Amino acid sequence: MALRLENKIALITGGASGIGRASALRFAEEGANIAIADRVLAGAEEVAVRVRELDRKAIAIQVDTSDEAQVAAMVAVTLAELGGLDIVLAAAGISHARYGEEGQPPERMTIDKSLADWRKVLSVNLDGVFLTCRAAAARMIAQGRGGRIITIASAAAKLPLPGAAEYCTSKAGVWMLSKVMAVELAEHKITVNAIGPGWIDTPMTADIQKNVEFADRLAEVPLGHVGEAIDVANTALFLASEEGRYYTGSILHPDGGLLMW
Repeated sequence: MALRLENKIALITGGASGIGRASALRFAEEGANIAIADRVLAGAEEVAVRVRELDRKAIAIQVDTSDEAQVAAMVAVTLAELGGLDIVLAAAGISHARYGEEGQPPERMTIDKSLADWRKVLSVNLDGVFLTCRAAAARMIAQGRGGRIITIASAAAKLPLPGAAEYCTSKAGVWMLSKVMAVELAEHKITVNAIGPGWIDTPMTADIQKNVEFADRLAEVPLGHVGEAIDVANTALFLASEEGRYYTGSILHPDGGLLMW
């Protein structure tokens, strides 16, 4: 049976953990060679080792996707080390400005948020996706063989979450950016689609799931449970493969039915 991504070259940002990590391993299982890019180099290197154990090529790249020069270097290294670029999954993101800082929860209300914290989330979640997609698209056009660009938005692109104005706004922006680029890149046979996960069990949602209010949020999910990173990775695999070739400008929601109403 033919592998769905045989000899394709994929670049995954946020690849050290969560959705990015699961997608890197899933893509490798289907034959892709992977560039794993992440702010945390040690995590990216660990995933690269796992990919190589699947008999695929892998490189680890440390990157801050909100930095234009670092993003350009990331794409250049991918081309130099792996020989091209067929698939991009822009999965790097944060839930709030203090994400990853122990004991630093996000502010609950929009009126309490600082401009600096607002900009921090937008710089990673929206600017970072823009920079990644722009750099990747330029190289795909130059190669002349088409490509797949996949962004990670969120159900929060459509669902307003109190206390998460910056996150919701950034993810809505990712979805619109994906649609605009889908129109612009169609003539180059490059598809651009977004994935809008619901509640997924990842390091980003670990603290949220401990909150006493989370049971109320989970009750809104018809399937009654959180999803796993592999559920999103399988959606990304579909969009990256020939099976998803006629999708562009779409957003797919692995969300347990959260947004069906």
